[in-house]
Amino acid sequence: MSAVFVVLLLASCTVSLTSAEDVCSTVEILEFNGDSANQTVTIQVDFGPRLPGSNASMELRKWFMETRPAFDWRLDSHSREGYNLTNLEGKLVTENVQEGGPIVVLAAHYDSRDRAERDQNPNMTDMPIPGANDGGSGVAVLWELARIIPSMNLEHEVWILLTDAEDQGPTPSMLGAKAWAENRTSEEVARIDAFLLVDMIGDADLKIYRTFPPSPTNEDGNRLWNAVEQLAQPLGLIDNLSDCDGNPGMDVVNFSRSDGVIDDHVPMLNVGIPAIDFIDIRYGENATEWGGYWHTHEDTPDKVSAESLAHIGRLLELGLRQGSWLKSDNSSSDANASESDVLEVDSVHTSNDDASSTQNIFIAGTTFAAILLIFTTLVFLHQGVRLKR
Repeated sequence: MSAVFVVLLLASCTVSLTSAEDVCSTVEILEFNGDSANQTVTIQVDFGPRLPGSNASMELRKWFMETRPAFDWRLDSHSREGYNLTNLEGKLVTENVQEGGPIVVLAAHYDSRDRAERDQNPNMTDMPIPGANDGGSGVAVLWELARIIPSMNLEHEVWILLTDAEDQGPTPSMLGAKAWAENRTSEEVARIDAFLLVDMIGDADLKIYRTFPPSPTNEDGNRLWNAVEQLAQPLGLIDNLSDCDGNPGMDVVNFSRSDGVIDDHVPMLNVGIPAIDFIDIRYGENATEWGGYWHTHEDTPDKVSAESLAHIGRLLELGLRQGSWLKSDNSSSDANASESDVLEVDSVHTSNDDASSTQNIFIAGTTFAAILLIFTTLVFLHQGVRLKR
């Protein structure tokens, strides 16, 4: 690992920093398999249109539960706006988990759109789309993570949520996510440190920009997006910044701009759950915002990239192993993070030598400058929020 990488990593981190050496040692043991995840996109599409109340939806839920038995699965059914929808919720509570401790929720919608209003063939616009990327890609990432997470020996609960009826009707209304959020108890809301939504992340030319809401002034939003940026660099997902092997990074995670998106994370924000949305709204080569293959019959498995699924899956896995998704007062409880590894903005845990004070001042100053830069950039680039429709 190059010395340049260590300096750049420390300079780019803001709220909660983990040592570069520790991150890179964790990168070496990541298990997420993009090819395995990608194979499940075809499985999902082969079930048929995953419309609320359909046999295809039932078969998908059955397949997910049967192939990932380590989680405690529960069907969460509701009747909303004429739809009989069923969310699938899985909880992993191992022996290491502290009772009443923090929760990280990984989420994706599993329904496919009931129409193709953007299709070039007018005879096809009223027919359900395949939903390989819009629906299938997020489920694929969570399915592969559900294989890995039980062996991580985490000291906090991990929930997997597959929401139904996100993409139905003339204007998608996120009905499943709304029902799930509204039925959380105040205790559950207080315990959830992160709700991480993955949606439309299979494009071969994957670009993850910071999405809003949450706003640039939202403390938890900043905490989670800062963690994303911290994790992306050692994975080689930031343009021209070296990964753990010293190779220049790719332009995948890019916070030089932001996208306004109303998606399944918004109902969570509305009840006080910290939430962010990983989404690429430019689907296809040279696609514009909400263009390309999106909401057409061209949203097929051949358009979904195993490499892109791996980029997001590995980032989420690395964050779980490092405790990056937890609030700072909970991060020390993770089995893979210790006090000697974690650097706080106002307190750097190093040896008590003469350089300690100087190092604290350097990191604090760099951190403050980074916060100002990120905030200024986001405010300048702030655009209108748009529904995922």
